[in-house]
Amino acid sequence: MSRPAALLLAVLAVLAVGTGTAGAADDATADRVVVVGVPGLVWDDVDPQATPALWALAEGSPIGAVSVRAARATSCVLDGWATLGAGNRARFPAPDESIPPVPLPTVPLPTVPLPSGAPTGEGGADTAAPPQEQTQPVPVPPASPALSHCGLQERLAGAGLADPQAAVAAVAADPATARFGARPAALGEAVGCATVVGRAPALAVGAPGVTVGQREQLPADPGELLTGCPLVLVGLDDLVDAGEPALEGSDTGTEPRPRAAALAAVDAALGRLVEAVRAAPGETLLLVQGISEVNDGRAQLHVGIASGAGFSGDRWLTSASTGRAPFVQLIDTAPTVLAALGLDRPASMNGQPLQPGGERPPLAEAVGVLERANTAASVHHRSTDAFFWALVLLDAAVVGLGLLVAGGRRRDRAPRPAGDRLRGALRPVALGAAAVPVASYLAGLLPWERAAAPRLALAGSVLLAALAVLAVAALGPWRHSRLGPPVVVLAVTLGTLVGDVLTGSTLELNGLLGYDPIVAGRFTGYGNLGFGLLAVSALLLTAALATAAARRVPAGRARVVTAAVVLGAGALTVLVVGAPALGRDFGGVLAALPGFLLLAMLLTGTRVTVARMAAVLALAVAAVGSLAFLDWLRPAAERSHLGRFVEQLLTGEAWTVISRKAEANLGILFGSPLAWLLPVALVAVVWLVRPAGGRRGGWLRRRLPGPLRGPGLLRGRRDLLSPGDRAVLRAGLLAVALSLALGAAANDSGVALPATAASLLLPLLVWLAAGPRPGGGVADGTAAGPAGEAADRVTVVSRGSTAWHA
Repeated sequence: MSRPAALLLAVLAVLAVGTGTAGAADDATADRVVVVGVPGLVWDDVDPQATPALWALAEGSPIGAVSVRAARATSCVLDGWATLGAGNRARFPAPDESIPPVPLPTVPLPTVPLPSGAPTGEGGADTAAPPQEQTQPVPVPPASPALSHCGLQERLAGAGLADPQAAVAAVAADPATARFGARPAALGEAVGCATVVGRAPALAVGAPGVTVGQREQLPADPGELLTGCPLVLVGLDDLVDAGEPALEGSDTGTEPRPRAAALAAVDAALGRLVEAVRAAPGETLLLVQGISEVNDGRAQLHVGIASGAGFSGDRWLTSASTGRAPFVQLIDTAPTVLAALGLDRPASMNGQPLQPGGERPPLAEAVGVLERANTAASVHHRSTDAFFWALVLLDAAVVGLGLLVAGGRRRDRAPRPAGDRLRGALRPVALGAAAVPVASYLAGLLPWERAAAPRLALAGSVLLAALAVLAVAALGPWRHSRLGPPVVVLAVTLGTLVGDVLTGSTLELNGLLGYDPIVAGRFTGYGNLGFGLLAVSALLLTAALATAAARRVPAGRARVVTAAVVLGAGALTVLVVGAPALGRDFGGVLAALPGFLLLAMLLTGTRVTVARMAAVLALAVAAVGSLAFLDWLRPAAERSHLGRFVEQLLTGEAWTVISRKAEANLGILFGSPLAWLLPVALVAVVWLVRPAGGRRGGWLRRRLPGPLRGPGLLRGRRDLLSPGDRAVLRAGLLAVALSLALGAAANDSGVALPATAASLLLPLLVWLAAGPRPGGGVADGTAAGPAGEAADRVTVVSRGSTAWHA
């Protein structure tokens, strides 16, 4: 296996080195950068009549959809500015994550200087210096359940936070900020001087030693802001006042009429600022960002516009942190500022500089694309939990029915016609359940996000796709084969996942088992849940293909053919999973390669020892390490997360990634609906592999008569599997178990990965276990003999062989 392994590493190396990120930004620098943060601003707000200044700015500039994900699920205004300044996910500590049954406790706020030491408010004033010794606390807003969601942070930003250093220290002390390795106000430390309009933006730059000139409001002539520090941060918070926090979340957190007035005010202020930028000498980069949600608004994608040095024309925005236009992240803003000013990016920043991507259509059409992208992302974000519960209940019902129909049969009792009918009814239900995971991806082929009720349209699309897969699997010519229908479901699943990643991962994005840009865990390639489905389908299909190929060659060449098929399929799978231009799945390579190597050993009769398994794992680590190192050799702006992880190892930041993944695994184990699939899988395993001497189950372990060699897995009557076929199935399941266990350990989805794989695998096993029994009423379930055989013959079963006696 050394030659195939060496070939695999060589192919990965060529692909990793040869892959780049298209559309890299020019090396243009700016004399100053102006960042305008507007909480709550989404693309649905941008209109040529309602917001003419925004529309005009976007018309000649690269634009994109911004994920404002911070270190909490819904980013509020202080979270947004803290994240922007850190270039990494951060959050402001506040008890706004749930609504307690009692009034919220007061929140300790940073102290502010007495009026005698208050900042002057003039540009360039140093308000980041330590406050005077005599201080007084800022009044805390009255406690109220209405301050849940983002309302509390908005009140805090309006009532205090005049001491940026104390506020930044509070962000740095927050455990969620520490989990991401974020360094609050790293942007301010790198630039050294910033002018701030509003209170909340000070969180992005208020580090010790940084000169911060703070204004409460945008002046009538914004040009005076551009004459001092090279960085200007402007917070336009009008949308915050366009609604009130409520106990139930809403889409925008605002009311229609106040929102329209607030948008007009934001547009007027932005128009004045754009005119000042155009009149200023030298080069200015203007970044307009939706910074957070407001009030009780649900998580959405927000406006992103870049205009000025290096950013012009009708282009999309993208970055190496997403690898996909037109999506960018809030954490990309600080690296963009530093790149434009010619400053080095600190290692703690996980974001990447914004880049102008591919050509976009005219603005009206482009805004429509971005609005639909936001609709799809927000619907996915709100629907995954319900879909996960539906999967759990569906698979639990299938396994439960399987136990009742096929698992409770006594060995000393002949099958009954009623039982055969029940098994016949269960099989299409099980096959349909197995089709649901891939249907969640195929639903993306339908434009459900354009519907008036997109959530209902998404549910209908999944159901329609599942019925289509069921029809293909159950009604095709392969329906008469032993394993025809389940193999077709596996093939459709594998073909969908591989074809999708080869064509840009359009089905993974916003697929119910994929990912969405609001969570911003991944924007392209394979998600962790998708890899679970890929592992099951690829390994089991490879086992079937290798066995079928071996049965068609002379016995002396069977092992060589089997090994060649398994290792060849494994090399292709690992290539698709791990290549930076395709799957981009760090943990997937580490999990897939050992699975295929174990499968090769099991199918070729190679003894599995501890030493050999250790060598298999070492080879997987070497493959992942080589791929990551070669990706790290590329320019920083072109690296995937593989290369960035190597950089984090070199800078000492990697432990934050590892510890965060471990905490995420524990959180999913105790908090995800998918975790409930594990007990269901355990019940099915006990049923299917229980020793044959028991009164129930044991379907996978019973050794039934039949040739070890014979027709292929997809040929012959649909009957009980031969011992040879069952041995192949057991080998495939062992390889799947290894890959899923490694995938759960290596990825931050934890047990959700094998649970998702179980949603495909369990119904297929129930389908097999509920298969029709041979006729003749033989007590142990073996065939009664060919049709027309004399009725007075007796069947004798001895050590797996069947003999006929008169």
